[in-house]
Amino acid sequence: MQNIPILLDIHTHSLASGHGSSDTITDMARFAADHALQILGISEHGPATKASAGSSYFMNLRLAERRRFGVSLLYGIELNLLNENGDVDLDDALLQTLDYALVGMHHPIFTSGTASSNTEAFIRSMKHPSVRFLAHPDDGRFPLDYERLLQAAARHHVYPEINNASLMPGAYRTNGHQNVRRILSICKDLKLPVLLSSDSHGKEHIGDMHCIFPLIDACGFPKELILNANPALFKQILSAPAASV
Repeated sequence: MQNIPILLDIHTHSLASGHGSSDTITDMARFAADHALQILGISEHGPATKASAGSSYFMNLRLAERRRFGVSLLYGIELNLLNENGDVDLDDALLQTLDYALVGMHHPIFTSGTASSNTEAFIRSMKHPSVRFLAHPDDGRFPLDYERLLQAAARHHVYPEINNASLMPGAYRTNGHQNVRRILSICKDLKLPVLLSSDSHGKEHIGDMHCIFPLIDACGFPKELILNANPALFKQILSAPAASV
C-alpha cells in the first residue's frame, strides 16, 4: 500500500451544520493538531440544508481565527446544488469571501434527473466563484457521465472529491466503490488531481481516509495527484483565479 501522508482535510462539519455533532471548531482543530494535520477546512452545509448555518454565519467567518494549535484553518462551504441550472444556495458575493466551496447533490434538495442532466447541472455550477471541488460525485443516487464531467472539471480547474464516508460500511450513498474506481481511472488518464475527504461530522473522523487507500492502490493512482499529500499544490489551486464556464 502506498504511504500517503494526509496533511489536510477540508470537508468537515462542526456543530453549526446541525447534524447532531456537538463538536466546535476548537474541538476539531485540537483533534487535527493531535493527528498531525497541517490544514483543516471547515465546510458547513449551505443554508438549504435543514438546521444548517445561515448566510450570516458564513458572512462572519472573515472574523474567525486562522490558526489554532498550530493548524492552519480555512473556511468554506458545502454548497447544495439546487437545480439543473447549476444554481446554489449561497449568493456569489458571499461566496467570494470564503476560502473555497465544494458543491454537491443532496436529497431532498436536488431532484435527480438523467446522467446527462445531472452532469450538466454540475458543470453549470462551476460558474460560481470559489467552487473548486465536487462533493461526493460518487453517489450513485445521482448518476453522472464521468468522462464528460471530469473533462469539464479539468478545463475549469475544479477537482473531484474522493469521499471516505461514501465507502464506509453502511454508507447511505450507493455504488461508491464502483464509482470511485471509475473516477480515479479517468482522473489518472487526465492527470487531474483529486481531493481525499473524511466528510467528518464532528472531530471523530478528521483525517480518516482508510476506506479510500485500497482503491488508490488498486487503481495505481499517482501519489503526486493527491492534494492531501501536497499542501503547496493545494494552496496554488485555491489562489488560482476561477475559470469561466
